[in-house]
Amino acid sequence: MNAWIRDIDRATTEAEIVESARDYCALVHPRELAPLPAECREIRIEAGDDIPKIRQRLSDGVAKVRDPDADTEKLRELVNYLSRASERLGELGNSH
Repeated sequence: MNAWIRDIDRATTEAEIVESARDYCALVHPRELAPLPAECREIRIEAGDDIPKIRQRLSDGVAKVRDPDADTEKLRELVNYLSRASERLGELGNSH
């Protein structure tokens, strides 16, 4: 995960962040998304605007997981990653 965060921190454009986020999310196995409510399981990042929306939806979904046996560690990592990507987008937006 640290390497993925470093990629985001080094990104200088929105397109680089979107590409990195898309690649990271592609690594998430559907089995890891299974504990989430159905409306939270589709992750599609096409533009920078999608990142904070998906992060919020996933965060809300993780909060709704009621199965005590569900492994939500990967989901929390995904939310943390998307949080950093969203923050970085804000930093880039403020620097222009």
